[in-house]
Amino acid sequence: MQLADTVVTRPALWLLGHGVAASPSPAMQNAALRARGLDWEYAIRDVSAAELPDALRALRDGVARGANVTIPHKRAVAEACDELVGDALLTGAVNTVTVGEGGRLVGDNTDALGLEGALKTLGLWPDAALAVVVLGAGGAAAAAALALSRAAEAFSDPSVSQVVIPEIFLVARRPDAAGKLLTSRPHVPGLRTAAWSPDAVAAALHSGMSSVLINATPAPLADLPIDVAALPDDCIVVDLRYRPRPVDLVAAAQARGLRAADGLEMLLHQGMLSFERWTGLEPPWDAARQALRDAVAAP
Repeated sequence: MQLADTVVTRPALWLLGHGVAASPSPAMQNAALRARGLDWEYAIRDVSAAELPDALRALRDGVARGANVTIPHKRAVAEACDELVGDALLTGAVNTVTVGEGGRLVGDNTDALGLEGALKTLGLWPDAALAVVVLGAGGAAAAAALALSRAAEAFSDPSVSQVVIPEIFLVARRPDAAGKLLTSRPHVPGLRTAAWSPDAVAAALHSGMSSVLINATPAPLADLPIDVAALPDDCIVVDLRYRPRPVDLVAAAQARGLRAADGLEMLLHQGMLSFERWTGLEPPWDAARQALRDAVAAP
């Protein structure tokens, strides 16, 4: 066979989304693959809703071994998968697809576990009964609410075998969107809604022994119902955005002396959980984290 007739195909992984050309995920995942000695390639496949079925058929045909899924396709992919596992069963959204035998698509969701892992790594995982405010009513908000609901284990009082369930307030511009998310998440105890206003947010956060504020919207601080000066002194502030840097809400919270973080560490954790599902290997955390930081720092 002539060399020109030989087609060498590297095992592929994809990021399925639309309008995601600036994502730093390829830098992170390709660094992780190299660190584990895998000659695979992770690449963005930008597809519209109309193009998504073709991409999923290509996955079934073995063109790629798996994919991350991001906006706006998480729910559509969940409906198309042959099997849902893990948090995808709870959220009805998929951010990780693994191609199984016979082209079966297995959907998982690593967002909630990624947020939990990030907060624990950063020393921000709450350790007292608390009030949580989640800004937003989309998939990121659902994952954040699910993650923080699991913090209840840390609030157990062994002497009385009692678990204090955190109150989790959804705050969205459109009350109907928050209400819809509320009714579709029976697996998140203590979930309720609050008004999109600085007074309502402050009141909700002051209702617990400690508090967590999570921005799960793409909006900048100027468009959010937040008065940073009115936040509780012990409030943990998390903004799931990681660009532009520094993230304005995080900078304002830190300037006020609050503990705060942006979404970069969460992106690392959810991505490395996906990596583990695709490869069966322990993620190379340091290599992936450095590549991710370099990618978002680049102009």
